[in-house]
Amino acid sequence: MAYLPVGVDHGRTPVELCYEDYGHGRPVVLLHDWPLSRHMWAAQVPALVEAGYRVIAYDRRGFGDSSRPWDGYDYDSLAADLHAVLEQLKLSEPTLVGAGMGAAEIVRYLTRYGTAGVRGVVLAGAALPYLYRSYDNPQGPWTPERFDRLKARLDTDRFAMLDTYATRMFRADGRVLLSDPHRDHYRAQGAAAAPQALNAGLTTLARSDLRGEVAIPLPTLVIHGEHDELTPFPATGAQIGGSAMEVIQGAPHGCQATHPLRFNRVLLRFLANG
Repeated sequence: MAYLPVGVDHGRTPVELCYEDYGHGRPVVLLHDWPLSRHMWAAQVPALVEAGYRVIAYDRRGFGDSSRPWDGYDYDSLAADLHAVLEQLKLSEPTLVGAGMGAAEIVRYLTRYGTAGVRGVVLAGAALPYLYRSYDNPQGPWTPERFDRLKARLDTDRFAMLDTYATRMFRADGRVLLSDPHRDHYRAQGAAAAPQALNAGLTTLARSDLRGEVAIPLPTLVIHGEHDELTPFPATGAQIGGSAMEVIQGAPHGCQATHPLRFNRVLLRFLANG
């Protein structure tokens, strides 16, 4: 575990991202979902390292063990953080792998900084292209009422809200596919995040319109759980023009944890062919 400086908070306090860097070979950078941390990739890191890749997993600002600045949770700021990681670690032709909010960060990064030097992209349970339902986005899966309810619960009892969210993350067709101890691991990740990061991050997740950014001119793999409750496939993953698409049958949003063997097999096949 190490730290990378990516800026300062209001010109005073350094902002540093906690990251882990394992293995050798072509680099794979893992970006986690809201409200989690780099630890969500626990089932992927060993498989990637054993397959001969260098794996970098980092905590988004405000989450995990990274600094907890008051602001900077919009996609432009988060894309700048990713740019700093790639530049400071001098990563050559990385494949960028993002889950949920992490997938949207990657798309904004490509919009702002271009595709040069990036080998490929993997978007899992992507929070794309626009979650918030509105007059001009009628297929958005998050109604205004749902968003307002989530925000209110974050303000009044974020631990209860995160508990419910963790259940929905791993529920498919009415069944929760992770044990209680395993879900506790994910609840703890959310509980460790800074309150301001949870609140601002949720707004970024739901209210960011990336519809004009999802035509990705790179080899792209879209992975999605068939029964994703948080980012339902027809309104999200199906809207992304990917060179490869894998819907994991019977899987929920957090399919990297509930179906790790299938997830890893698909991911490694894409990397090998890229």
